[in-house]
Amino acid sequence: MSSFSHYANLRQLLAEMEHDLQISSLTEIDKKIISTLVLLRGNTDQPVHLDDIRNHELTQYIPSPTLYRSFQTLIKNGLIKKVGSVRSGLYHIVAKDV
Repeated sequence: MSSFSHYANLRQLLAEMEHDLQISSLTEIDKKIISTLVLLRGNTDQPVHLDDIRNHELTQYIPSPTLYRSFQTLIKNGLIKKVGSVRSGLYHIVAKDV
């Protein structure tokens, strides 16, 4: 099987998972932020700091205004929440299948 065949199969599987998780309507940036939150928190239930999200390889090139817009979308959709004080910069994923 060629590399492109593997890639195509992975994309299909990813599309099916996004549908099952009900996140297929989100932007790619939104999905990268959710993925980054999950990866950074590991097996803990701890919130993730904004600086860690900004510096992660999946999200490091997302401009700050775009990042903040995405946070608002994800908060509005109930997938993440901001925790601590207004300026704490801590985010927690609240998605059910995490």
